[in-house]
Amino acid sequence: MKYKLHILICLLFLSITSFAQKVTITPSMLSYYQGQGNTYIDLAQLADEQALIGTSVSNNSASPYPSKIWNPSWGATPTVQLDLGSTYSLSQVAIFDGWNKTDLVVKYNKEGAWVNLFAWDMSYGEKWRVEKVNVQTDKLLFEFAGLSSQIGEIAVFGSAVSGAAPAPGPNPAPAPEVTPAPAPAPVADQQAPTVPASLTAGSITQTSVTLSWSASTDNTAVTGYDVFRNGSLFSSVTGTTTTITGLTAGTSYAFKVRAKDAANNLSGFSKEITVTATPVPAPAPVPAPAPTPAPITNNNCVPAKLAITPSMIVNEQGKGDAKMLVDEQTLAGLPGQGQGGSPTTVWMPGWNASDYPASAYIDLGTATTISAIYLRDVNDAGAFTIETGSPGNWTPLVADKLTGYLSWNQHNVNISTRYLRFTRGSVGANVSEVVIYGCMGASTPASPAPAPTPTPTPAMPSSARFTIDQFMGVNAFVDDPIDKMQAVGFVREYHDWNWDEGNIWSGGGNHKYPGYPNNQMKWAPSEPGWNFDNFYTNVKNAGLGISPAIQGSVSWLHGGISFPYHNKPIDEPGASTTNPNSYEKKAHHMYQFAARYGATPVADGKLTLAPGQPRHTGMGLIKYIEDWNEQDKNWEGPAAQFSPQEYAAMASANYDGHANTMKQGSGTFGIKNADPNMKFVMGGIYELNLDYVKQMKTWFEQNRPDKKFAADVINVHTYAWLNNGPGGGGPAKSPEEDSFKEKMKAFVDYRNQHLPGVEVWISEFGWDTHPTSPLRVPVVGPFDQQEVQGQWMVRAYLAFAAAGVDRAQMYMLRDVNTSDATHFSNSGLVGPKGSWAPKKSWYYVYTMKNTLKNMVFIGEQASGNSDVLIYKFKNVNGSNGGYVVWAKTRKNYTVNGLNVTLAGSPTTATKVEMVNGKTEGVRSSLQINGGKVSVDVSERPVFIMVDNIQ
Repeated sequence: MKYKLHILICLLFLSITSFAQKVTITPSMLSYYQGQGNTYIDLAQLADEQALIGTSVSNNSASPYPSKIWNPSWGATPTVQLDLGSTYSLSQVAIFDGWNKTDLVVKYNKEGAWVNLFAWDMSYGEKWRVEKVNVQTDKLLFEFAGLSSQIGEIAVFGSAVSGAAPAPGPNPAPAPEVTPAPAPAPVADQQAPTVPASLTAGSITQTSVTLSWSASTDNTAVTGYDVFRNGSLFSSVTGTTTTITGLTAGTSYAFKVRAKDAANNLSGFSKEITVTATPVPAPAPVPAPAPTPAPITNNNCVPAKLAITPSMIVNEQGKGDAKMLVDEQTLAGLPGQGQGGSPTTVWMPGWNASDYPASAYIDLGTATTISAIYLRDVNDAGAFTIETGSPGNWTPLVADKLTGYLSWNQHNVNISTRYLRFTRGSVGANVSEVVIYGCMGASTPASPAPAPTPTPTPAMPSSARFTIDQFMGVNAFVDDPIDKMQAVGFVREYHDWNWDEGNIWSGGGNHKYPGYPNNQMKWAPSEPGWNFDNFYTNVKNAGLGISPAIQGSVSWLHGGISFPYHNKPIDEPGASTTNPNSYEKKAHHMYQFAARYGATPVADGKLTLAPGQPRHTGMGLIKYIEDWNEQDKNWEGPAAQFSPQEYAAMASANYDGHANTMKQGSGTFGIKNADPNMKFVMGGIYELNLDYVKQMKTWFEQNRPDKKFAADVINVHTYAWLNNGPGGGGPAKSPEEDSFKEKMKAFVDYRNQHLPGVEVWISEFGWDTHPTSPLRVPVVGPFDQQEVQGQWMVRAYLAFAAAGVDRAQMYMLRDVNTSDATHFSNSGLVGPKGSWAPKKSWYYVYTMKNTLKNMVFIGEQASGNSDVLIYKFKNVNGSNGGYVVWAKTRKNYTVNGLNVTLAGSPTTATKVEMVNGKTEGVRSSLQINGGKVSVDVSERPVFIMVDNIQ
C-alpha cells in the first residue's frame, strides 16, 4: 500500500511539473527594464552562446568558457529583465563572470512584485557563479550597481510548471481562469514579511539619532530588520528601534528599513526619511565695522597689468578649458588705461544645468597686491563670482551679474593674495578674459600666505633615469608567463588589496577575517593561493622591474563582508574623506607590503601576518608601489570617485602616515615608514588632467607639516578614442593623431618646473585588434589589424620617450577574449589566458627593446618631409646609437630612398626591420655615402644603428 501511495504522489507531482533541466533562453527574452541602461549596448551577448552549456554548470568553474562578453561600460547603470515566457520552478541561476567587479542583485517576479533572490559582488574572475534557488517565477531581474560588469552568459535551470499562467508583471493583464491542479509537495517558505511602518527619528544630536518603527508580521516569524543609510546597508537589528552613531554635525542622512525572516525573505522598504544631525552652534556674531578699504601702503607698488599665463589656472571640476579665462592677455590690451581689446575665447564647462556652478582658480605663485580686476563681458547674462583666500578656504570678493555686452567690467579691490577663484554660475555667465592689475609682493599689512614654491633646480632628463629597455613596460597579472613579460623591462602588476587580507567575496573567502588591527595578512601563499614571494623573486631574477598597483577596497571594511570594491576605503561610515586619519586601515596595509618586499627590514613585532606565513621582511624585491587605480573614475558614483583633495589625503596617509603624524592604533602607517627608499606611485588617473596633479600639490602644501608632494611618481592613463570615449565609434586614432607626445610633454614640463625629483609615468595605453571594437586599430592598405597594432605600439613608446616620460606601460600583456568586440578585450601583446600566443605587436615591441637597449632619447632630427619623423637615441655607456625613422600617417604612406643624415663620425650603419616571429628583427648593412644612408620609409618604424652618433 505504501509503495502504491508513493507512486500516486509521484504521478500527481509529474502532472504539474517536469524534470529540472536547462531552461531555454534566447536574446529576445532580454530587455532593459523600464529603459534602465544603454540601449546602444546589445544584450544579446548575455544569451547568445547557450549551446555551450550542458545540463549543468559547476560553481567556480571556468568551463564552459563563453567567447563573447557583455560589458555595459558607459551610459546609464543597467537593470536587465529576463522574461521566461511562462512559469518555471527554478533550481539554479548561473552567471559567467567575465572579470570586472560591481555589485549585482538578482530578483524574481512574485505576484507582480520584485522579490530579492540573491546578491553578488561579482568577484569570481572568469568563472561561473552558480546560485541554488527554490522559487516559481516567469521573470528574473538583474540590477547592476555600476558599469564595470563583464558577463559572458546567463544560464537558468528548472522545470516548467504545467497549467500555470505567467505571474503578473507591472500593469498585469487579468490571468485566465484555470482548473486548480493537485497541490505539489510542500516547498520552502517564500512569503516575505510585511513592510515596516511608521519609521520615525528621535533624540537627534550632533553625532547620533534614534530610529523606531512599527513591527512587521510574517507567516512564520520576523527575525530582524536591515537599516539602510544613504542607500547602503548600515546595520541589522532584531528589535524595532536602533541608535545610529558616528554622524557629522549639520549633515543630512536618508534612512529606510526592511524586515526579514528565517528563510531570508525580505520585505519591501519602509518609507524613507531624512534626518539632519544637529549643527554645531555658530558663535555669536560680532558686529563688524563698515568696510573701508585700507589704501595700498606697499611703497614699491605702482599698480600695473600683471603678467599671467594659462599655466597658472587650475580647473577644479575639469569641465571645459578654464585656461581660456587668461589665454588672450595680449589681445585683451590695457583695460585699466581705457585701451581694452576684444578677446573672444570663452571657457564653456558645458550646456547642461548640471555643469554649473563651475570653478577654477589662478595661482599667482606668491602673495600679490591686487588693486583691480577686469572682466570681459561678451554676451548673455549670469552670475560670475570671484573669491580670495586659498583652495578650500575661500572668501567672497566680487559678484558680477554680467549685464553688459562686449564691455570691460571694472572691479576695484585692495587685497593681498596668492590665489583668486573664478566661478561661472550658469551657462550664460560668459567671460572671454580676465585681466588683473596690481603688484607682485604683498601689501602692508598682508594676510598670511602659503610659503612660495621654492625655485626648482633643473630636472634630470628622463633619459638620465632609465634606458629604453627599462622605460618600456606592460600591465600584467601574477598568473601571466614571465617569459612573455620579457618583451619589455618593467611590469605594472594589478594587485587587489583583498587578495592579501581575507579575499572575501559572495561565494567564498575568509568571512571570519578579523580585520584591522588584528590583521592576518597572507602572501606566501596569498588568500587566493598565489605565492607572491615566489612571483616577485622570479620577476626580479628575470631582470624585470615591477610595481604592484594595489587597487580596490577590502570587503571587511565597516565591520561587514560586502564593502563595495570601488569605494573609497575610509575606516568608518561617515568618516571625512579629506582627512588622512580616515585611511588608517589602508595605510597599515601599505606599510606591511613595503615592510615585506622593500629593502629595509623592520622589527618582527611590527608584522601582522597570518599563522603559518613565512615571517619575512626586507626581501628587496620591489622598489615601487602604486596606490589605487583610476581614482578619478566617474562611472562608479561619488562614493568611488576621489576628488584631488580626497586622493591627496589618502596618499598622504599611505605615503608616510601623513608626515608621520598618525600615531594612533598600530602606529605602522605608510610605505616610507617601512622602507624610506621605496617609491610611492600615484594611482594612474584615467584622464590626462594636469589640474588634478596641481590640486594635489596644493593640498599637500596646505595640509602636510612638511608641505612635501607625497608621491614619487605622477601617473596617468590615455587611450586614443576617436571621439573621447567608447561611445564615439571607431577606429581609434594613431599616437601622432592623438598628440601623445605633446600631451605628455605638458606633464613633463610641469614636473621639470615644479617637482624636479618626481618621475612621470604613462601606465595605460593601447589598442584593440577586434574588427568592430571602438578602440580598434584600422586596416591600413596591406596591413592587417595585428600589424597596425604593432606599428602603433612602437610609435607610442617612441612618442612618450621623446616627451620625456620616465616609464610607459601598455595595456596589457594578454588579451581577455579575442572574439569580444568590447573595448579592452583584445589589447594584448599575446593571446588570452591559456593560449599566450604572441601577436605581431609582441615581436615588434620586443625588437624595439632589444635594439635600443642601454640607450636614451637625445633628440629629433629634421627629415625634410613633413610626414616623416626621425628620433635619435644614444648608448649611455658609449658613442654608438641609432635613428628611428617612420611615416606618422595612417594611409599606407611610403617614401623610397629617403636620405638620412648621420650626425657624428659613424663608420658602420645597420638597418633593423621589425618582422613577425623575430625578437631581434632582421638586420642588413647600409652603405654610408657622404655622411648619409638611404632607406625606404613606411608607417612601420625602421631602426638605423650606427657606431657613432652625436
